[in-house]
Amino acid sequence: MLLKKIQSTFPIKALVTWLFISNALLFSAIGAAEEASFHQEVSENKPVVKDDFEWQIILDFSFVYDPKIIAGIEQDEVLHYFMPGLLVDISYKGFFLQSNQRRSSALLGGTEFGYQLLVEDDWQIDLIAKAYMQGFDSESLIEYGGGDEELISGLRERNSTLGLAVRYSKYFENALLTLDVAAATPGDDAFDKNVNGIIIDSFYSYLIAYRNWDIYLGTGLTYFSQDIVDYYIGVSSAESSDARPEHTANGGFRGQLDIYAQHPISTSWTFNTGVTHSFFSNSVKESPLVDTNQATQVMIGVQYVF
Repeated sequence: MLLKKIQSTFPIKALVTWLFISNALLFSAIGAAEEASFHQEVSENKPVVKDDFEWQIILDFSFVYDPKIIAGIEQDEVLHYFMPGLLVDISYKGFFLQSNQRRSSALLGGTEFGYQLLVEDDWQIDLIAKAYMQGFDSESLIEYGGGDEELISGLRERNSTLGLAVRYSKYFENALLTLDVAAATPGDDAFDKNVNGIIIDSFYSYLIAYRNWDIYLGTGLTYFSQDIVDYYIGVSSAESSDARPEHTANGGFRGQLDIYAQHPISTSWTFNTGVTHSFFSNSVKESPLVDTNQATQVMIGVQYVF
């Protein structure tokens, strides 16, 4: 959660402009070309019982413009944009480990572990364990992007929020709707009190198959309970200073608009690109650590499938 729209610098604007232009040119070139012989077939969109042992490993090599909402954090070196990843999909006897490959921002968000509770013709219910929010610590933020040391130095470390959720998935002809209701915890707060809260996460993804492209258009809405939001952007009495007064954050929502596209380059290599715009409740801006409630993430890269 809690992404920060960073102040513009020439290298960042140049990179984002290049990403959009290169995407547009690539889409145009592919659209004008004839379909390749390895056209990617779209499988029937319905639940699949994960009884047999199946696996897939994907190496992801992506360049990502990924703004944070913590004040003053910038991607000011080339390596900050390069975010390689390992995506692992394994299933057996109803259990599965999977990455969400219908969603641009999910490629940066880790893997889900789950178990299929009920599978019907066009819907299913799963038990899911995953990290719903990334953590941060002040020293890494300062080192990573030259953050505002006066504002964030001395903040306690924020852990990732882990959640155990019941997920309902509804399948349509070319679309998928998921709804997670999760009991979540990031750990202890500044006073060693365990933080527990609720996260309700919904996402709708519509697939457009055009020539050799799989294009996913998505929209999502997520609710974070007060304890979760306060853990990340609240300022406790032990952390307060002249630069950051004590603050108790309210619960709130995050909306997302997402476009993610994949195109096969060969039998093993796939090109992928995406844009995700996130916007949060206005109350998020009341935190002294935050000065905006919107951010846009852009990614472009290739994947190698084993």
